[in-house]
Amino acid sequence: MWWNSERANAVTGGIWLIGLGVLFATQFWWPGILFLAGITAIVQGSARGAGWAPLHGGLWLILIACWAMMRFNLTIFFVALGVYVIIAALTKPGPFRKPYVDQSLE
Repeated sequence: MWWNSERANAVTGGIWLIGLGVLFATQFWWPGILFLAGITAIVQGSARGAGWAPLHGGLWLILIACWAMMRFNLTIFFVALGVYVIIAALTKPGPFRKPYVDQSLE
């Protein structure tokens, strides 16, 4: 398989290094670190095939960072919450979908 855990960790490490370099250069530590953590959570979760949970965790970090950039405006909070609900509805597996079971005897 092309995408294994070692490559996922290497890609995540590279994203962290690039992100930290950008944060050092721009002095945009808060809420920039939330954007960086959200992006790496999404990349790591999708690389490992962990499903929708890391995607939603990463989205929450990014949405909180956007909310912090807007000085914790309540209007922005509700818009971000609405965006999250729409994305969650489109990406979350249905409650009646059977989970994947590996039937191979390795």
